[in-house]
Amino acid sequence: MKRLDRYLMATAIGGALLSLAIIVALLLVFEYVAELEDIGRGSYTALTALSYVLLRLPYSVYQGFAMATLIGSLMGLGALAANSELTAMRAAGVSIGRIAGALMLAGLVLGACALAIGEWVAPGAERRAQELRTSAIYDRVVARNTGFRAREEGRFIDVQRAVSQDRLVGVRIFELDAQGKPQRILSAAHASYDGRQWQLAEPVITTFTDTGVEIERPGSWVWITDLQPRLLDVVVVDPETLPIRDLWSYIRYLDRSGLDADQYRLALWTKIAAPLSTVGMLLLTVPLIFGAVRSAGAGQRIFLGVLIGLGFVLLNRLFIRAGVVYGLPPVLSALLPTLLVLLAGIVGILRLRR
Repeated sequence: MKRLDRYLMATAIGGALLSLAIIVALLLVFEYVAELEDIGRGSYTALTALSYVLLRLPYSVYQGFAMATLIGSLMGLGALAANSELTAMRAAGVSIGRIAGALMLAGLVLGACALAIGEWVAPGAERRAQELRTSAIYDRVVARNTGFRAREEGRFIDVQRAVSQDRLVGVRIFELDAQGKPQRILSAAHASYDGRQWQLAEPVITTFTDTGVEIERPGSWVWITDLQPRLLDVVVVDPETLPIRDLWSYIRYLDRSGLDADQYRLALWTKIAAPLSTVGMLLLTVPLIFGAVRSAGAGQRIFLGVLIGLGFVLLNRLFIRAGVVYGLPPVLSALLPTLLVLLAGIVGILRLRR
């Protein structure tokens, strides 16, 4: 890689990171202001609210990457255009394609960073933030007080509360016949995972027979199920905050159980589209800089970047909601806005090369 390519990449990446820092700082301020009304509930103090907002920082960084990339690259490359550096590059024989290639490499680097944050940093921090907030407001040691329902072949599972990945409270398992009628109900005060299987404590087994109802109370019961502890986060947490590997595991579980997994497929493809949108935003910068905003001031470039970034976010949300309402394929709902940005950037670059 030549020095010029590194210079263009450093300009784009530096501008994107600076813009990201500003955007995230603003988001943190807004989020903290939104938490002020809950301060004083339970043991939720101003310091706890600050900790909650800071724990959500990685997720805010992940969400703001695409817009920050566009604004930062417009600012960085706009400064090069204002200083006639891009003009000098073109006069020295540097093609538009080479400039776009350097920016694409920068986009891949930024996209990889966004993917790493979304996969390995944001999910754990977001989970910890929600647990901290819930436990403080409701004065409970256990923060995850959300139950869930699931289905497997011939079974319907109802859990009152998921205390942790390996401990459930208020478990009821309905075993159904081929006609969907209950054959047996297993109830337990709690269930725990011993590393290999689920153990139901103090279970009550209600069996429906042709002659009546039989009730058993064994000391313990082994619950054989495909619902593994690592899948519980997917059940009780917003899918958009989860890593791709967990979403993929739960989609396979739902498919094996014959259940609808479109909501989780949509979240999966949205996560996959995120780094691609970063590349698309950088490519879109090239026709903008060499076109209408070449002689524009810094304020105009920032305004244009914010306008396009917000438009992309709104378009993305629109297609996601439309996919849910109208039953569009998840891959189409999640990827179409990103593909449109990529196409706009490529078409703009090709027109410049004519």
